[in-house]
Amino acid sequence: MKSGIIGARGVGKSTVFHALTGLAPTQGQADARNRARPGQIKVVDPRLDFLEATYGSKKKVEIELTLLDFAPNPKEQKEGAALDPSLLPLIRDLDALLFVVPEFGGAAIPLETAIERIEGELVFADYDQVERRLERLKKEKGPVDFERAALTKCAGWLEEGRPLRQLDLTPQELQAFASFGFLSRKPALVVVNCDVENAGTEPTPAQREALGARGLEFFRLPAAFEAELWELDAESRREMLREAGLQAPARDRLLQALFRYLGLITFYTAGEPEAHAWSLRRGATVLEAAGRIHSDIARGFIRAEVVSYEDFAALRSDLKVKEAGKLRLEGRDYVMQDGDIIHVRFKV
Repeated sequence: MKSGIIGARGVGKSTVFHALTGLAPTQGQADARNRARPGQIKVVDPRLDFLEATYGSKKKVEIELTLLDFAPNPKEQKEGAALDPSLLPLIRDLDALLFVVPEFGGAAIPLETAIERIEGELVFADYDQVERRLERLKKEKGPVDFERAALTKCAGWLEEGRPLRQLDLTPQELQAFASFGFLSRKPALVVVNCDVENAGTEPTPAQREALGARGLEFFRLPAAFEAELWELDAESRREMLREAGLQAPARDRLLQALFRYLGLITFYTAGEPEAHAWSLRRGATVLEAAGRIHSDIARGFIRAEVVSYEDFAALRSDLKVKEAGKLRLEGRDYVMQDGDIIHVRFKV
């Protein structure tokens, strides 16, 4: 998964990046050749830890999120502007966006206003892209009627100021412009950069309405507080979190929120060489899961041995799982469940 942090100047984007990754904020202004700075967040997964310990695995591979922090460019992003327009091409290939909204000290602005400004920029960029493509289609020969109709449908929606993530599109329509990277269609998590005292505050009814109208999710992050945690040892971090009334560091809670929002599940492959966690979209088949592991495994798929994590955790060995009849042989159409542990039989 790859996500990028966007928002107005002065909202604490780099502090959010530091809080989530432990990496120091980007210094200086933008280098045109290197705007994005990546940071990795590993998913804390007790189930994977259990599999590693039970199998005595020599290696553990967690699911990771790549988070991008973008160096500032004052020449492009004016004071008060919702976004730096020069970043738009750089966020088209991301899986999700984090909209940072300030709610600390004197920097607080209404959540509804901040969302409207950011979404407005994304909607306008998509509308411009659609209009330019429609103009080019007028000069193209061949079967372009379907693409023209699909883009016209999008243009009408965008013209009303609505993000494409709220527009129902058929699989064929999505395929017609899969390479466009529409910005307002990307899943987005609104990260409210707040004081630690307000970390547990729920959104107001008006805020929920604004979020729901755009298909957005909400996450509170006391970025300055969370950034301080990286300077402490493990015990001091736990104590500081307890005093603040927080159950876990923000990076763990944010990943859980993203998984729910993006509709992802976790499945596992495990043995003595390696215990490996994999992300997969909810509703995907075991054949798709095999493809996540390696394309050759999917190509030569025969069947999969599957056991649920709960059954394995109760029995604690492959032999006992088999003896209890909890190991299932599944064909390529089996729909994966969260926590499934699989071993794929294949022949290439």
